[in-house]
Amino acid sequence: MIKNNDSAVSPVVGVMLMLVVTIIIAAVVSGFAGGFAEGQTKAPQATIQGEFSVTRGLSIIHAGGEAIPTADMLITVKNGPTFGPNLEAMSTSAINLATVTTSNGVAVMSYNSSTGGFRGYGISSFNPGDTLYVNITNCEPTILQKTVYSSHGDYYFDGTHWTFLDSDTGEKLTSADDSFWALDFVNQENIGKSFYLDVNDKASGTLISRAVVTIKG
Repeated sequence: MIKNNDSAVSPVVGVMLMLVVTIIIAAVVSGFAGGFAEGQTKAPQATIQGEFSVTRGLSIIHAGGEAIPTADMLITVKNGPTFGPNLEAMSTSAINLATVTTSNGVAVMSYNSSTGGFRGYGISSFNPGDTLYVNITNCEPTILQKTVYSSHGDYYFDGTHWTFLDSDTGEKLTSADDSFWALDFVNQENIGKSFYLDVNDKASGTLISRAVVTIKG
């Protein structure tokens, strides 16, 4: 005589229990991953364009997307392949935001003139449709391109162009005379060449947008 064991779990119930456990585990993992993602800073999405003239300087254009908080914005420039191979890493320079202004002449960042310490930001964010400027006088390589400026001569601004003079003779040097002057954006011999303009998010450490800027006269 066969006896029924009522205490046994049927296969269907067992499968259902396993399914419930799986769903619970998946929900816990998903919740943890979601919380982790929310805890990380997300960089703004934006399109940045740039223009550069050896007589007018640098324009940085917010062509669309989200506003970029000024406190989290890092702008860098670096020589592109038209200057030579493998120059990006050694030529990367961060732009001092105190040299960057709005169309109204407001400095993006300022320092205390007496102490030299950080004072504050002139604007809270870089918004779509805005253009920022680096005046040609602040495009001197010792300011704009600190990683590639030359100490073998003197930079001279004649009111229109930057030139590079021999420290001893005072004569004008060419790119062939000094390898660093050959990398400088304000060098008239570099008209037609291109450099990279990167806008980065300091909070997340990621690149927001890169513009390839062609040097013009």
